[in-house]
Amino acid sequence: MQVLTVKAAGFQLLVPVNMVAQITGKLPVQPGHLEIDGAAGFIHWRDFSLPLFRTTQLFGGRESDDDDYERVVVLWPMKSAGSDSFVALTSLGPPRVVEATELSAADDDAEMPFAMGYVNLAEGLGVIPDIDALARKAWASKESPGHAE
Repeated sequence: MQVLTVKAAGFQLLVPVNMVAQITGKLPVQPGHLEIDGAAGFIHWRDFSLPLFRTTQLFGGRESDDDDYERVVVLWPMKSAGSDSFVALTSLGPPRVVEATELSAADDDAEMPFAMGYVNLAEGLGVIPDIDALARKAWASKESPGHAE
């Protein structure tokens, strides 16, 4: 299976290629509140407003600068949910495609939020994210009464 590596500080996320809707450059971020650490705000992509997450902060727990990324990776993890499942992640550099069959499990107990597992990459730690869980939580938070766009 092919996966896209999304670069963060100290690790890379491995996202199934079939979840990737588009990779873009930086997009203007609109302020907004989501009750998820790492939420940067919202971006306008095509005809949608969708949540943008700072990958390093979301999975690594470290604070990150709002402007510390080169690319935005738009993901569509739950196609059956329609446009209410798009989320976007920042990438510190250009993402690349790798074969998942070449990866070995990592002995890592980092216990990052939204992480399902860890693998060894030539560049260091690879994190397998639970993008479905992130999208469900993001959209539930966006639709909550306290949300302001």
